[in-house]
Amino acid sequence: MIPQESYRMPDISAQVVQECKQYIEEGNIVALRELCHEVLQSTYPSYAAPDWPYIFHRVYLHACLKGKKDIADWMATDVYPLLDGIQQVALRQIFPYGRLLLARHAKYLAARANL
Repeated sequence: MIPQESYRMPDISAQVVQECKQYIEEGNIVALRELCHEVLQSTYPSYAAPDWPYIFHRVYLHACLKGKKDIADWMATDVYPLLDGIQQVALRQIFPYGRLLLARHAKYLAARANL
């Protein structure tokens, strides 16, 4: 018997998150914007459509964790409004946590500079 995993299509959401994380670590906001625009403009069958709340959640928090305030701000102002109302309500609790991560990263950098 063949395992169920062999029948699964590759998850586009996980692939997008991985590429976005790479761009965040490089600090390449231009490539990140192009990737998001490309995925948003692409058409997918309903069973393979990207999970935008999952992508937004993972990418936004990764940007905050890495201290990329410009990327986090771009996502909050340009990408977040593209989600529907229910998705926005479900995701709004990550913004205070993201600000906390950004503040911790700034404190870490300041403490490291004083060494």
